[in-house]
Amino acid sequence: MRYTGGQAIAEHLVREGVTTMFAIPGHGNTALLDAFVERRSEIDVIPAMHEQGASHMADGYYRATGDIAAVCVTIGPGATNTLTGVATAFADSCPQLVITGGVHTYLHGRGVLQEINRTHDASFPRVAEPIVKRWWQPGSLRQFPLMLDQAFRTMREGRKGPVLLDVPQDLQAESADLELIVSRPDAVAPPRGDARAVERAAELLLSAERPVIVAGGGVIAAKAAGELRALAEHLGIPVTVSFMGKGAIAEDHPLYAEPCGDMGSFSGNAMTREADVVLGIGCRFSDRVSSSYRDGITFDPSATTFIQIDIDQFELGRNYPVEVGIAGDAKLVLADLLAAVREHRPAPADLTELPRLHRLQRLKAEWHEHLRPMRTSDRSPMTISRVLAEARAVLPRDGVLVTDSSNPQNQAYNEFPVYEPGTHITAGGFSGIGFAIPAAIGVGFGARDRAVLCLCGDGSFLQTGQELAVAAMYDLPVVFLVVNNGGWEAIKNLQLNLFGADREMVSGFRHRNGDPYQADLAAFARSLGVAGERVDRPGDLAPALRRAFASGKPAVVEAMCAREYPWSGQHPTGWWDITVPEYLTGARAAYVEKRGF
Repeated sequence: MRYTGGQAIAEHLVREGVTTMFAIPGHGNTALLDAFVERRSEIDVIPAMHEQGASHMADGYYRATGDIAAVCVTIGPGATNTLTGVATAFADSCPQLVITGGVHTYLHGRGVLQEINRTHDASFPRVAEPIVKRWWQPGSLRQFPLMLDQAFRTMREGRKGPVLLDVPQDLQAESADLELIVSRPDAVAPPRGDARAVERAAELLLSAERPVIVAGGGVIAAKAAGELRALAEHLGIPVTVSFMGKGAIAEDHPLYAEPCGDMGSFSGNAMTREADVVLGIGCRFSDRVSSSYRDGITFDPSATTFIQIDIDQFELGRNYPVEVGIAGDAKLVLADLLAAVREHRPAPADLTELPRLHRLQRLKAEWHEHLRPMRTSDRSPMTISRVLAEARAVLPRDGVLVTDSSNPQNQAYNEFPVYEPGTHITAGGFSGIGFAIPAAIGVGFGARDRAVLCLCGDGSFLQTGQELAVAAMYDLPVVFLVVNNGGWEAIKNLQLNLFGADREMVSGFRHRNGDPYQADLAAFARSLGVAGERVDRPGDLAPALRRAFASGKPAVVEAMCAREYPWSGQHPTGWWDITVPEYLTGARAAYVEKRGF
């Protein structure tokens, strides 16, 4: 059949089951977008206000549904504006098809408007190369069928991630007779894992006295929460989670140990620190989860044997030496591991009678008591802990929480229980400010049957808040809860705690005369056509959120939060390696002592 390049892309997306594309038009992708005019009944093309937002929307859509969305933007700045969003998806192994307009094949090297070409003609794909699984820049229409098929196979196979198609403008508009190729998504089976390694892992777990499981995002990506829970219950093993693994086990399950790491809990860090065997599943053992690899804080590698399961063999043993490393799909490997342990030991009759779990419950109770003063404080401006407590009381059990970086992300990690996989969505590995609002909009498009709550700070809001216009245009019933504390409060707390009381630098928003500055974000939301309400007192927050959800429309609830430490602070129990300048001699000495070298 005869297709233009744009028509070939549209047809292939339809055949692959893609129903949603987030886009911003420009001269470089006009011909490509025109091919979707006749496919309006099959693919929703949704406008974003900024290309970063378009990518985050596609990311949130995928995390909520498991379905790939496309991103279509123009050449030059349109393409480069996507990079933070694409890097976020890449770091968290979330596929999206990024389609950028490109330089005409016959104008390469001329330096046409918005071409990046000083070191190589039409060089944008080389800018994106470190953050996509693969990129294509076709030179003829004959390349399109194989390119498109390979793009979808690349996104789906192994460790998932985004890909890039940089499509020259002439090929978007010219036509040729093409036979499109669509491989079946299940044509290549995921890797199962070596049977001998699985048996060895089973032996280590059965012989362990103090085992613990660290569940990462790979558990959720593989839809392996059921297998994880079954294995943990069969062996009575406590389960802690990474940022991306939150939701892999219900947080009211008796085996849930609470999070570990620098922002972890008393119980999570105790379970991992004291473990004789650690089973990591789809978890990179990042610096945040491991307290920057400082021995004896979260993990004690000198006294612990590590088993690691990951779809990406590169991750096995990368940050901690492993006794057993299994490269494979988490769901399949856990199923085999469960079958192996069942052959040797029956499940306990009553989990609550296991002695180790008695101690776990005591530690969890101590942790919740530690959090209680901040969570129940009636002070105004509010603590973020109180905000989270009231929000959790309103959001349904199966509602979806989307969090931004810094304080909202860190505190929700510990203080906002979730109960199902896919109901906690956050920017894990790249952890970019500005993720939550556009990602929550993507979640709203994908999870229309669920309540969606976006949690972000005022700094994040001021980066990507313009995307509320999309929620207004589509009357999308997402509630945006903004904790407004007048600045980059997490960073301000770092500066003051590490460097000294007088060493805050550009982290608190201030007028030129030094007075505090706090934008009226509820008013900004209303200017875009979204309901906006500002809340000053904690007791008024839950009713405001209930009104927002009951409206069935997009709404911003702005919670005015404390700017002063400790009421603005978090609850770190581990350690994160934030360096201190040598000229701050006292603070530097304390830092070096903790670092250990």
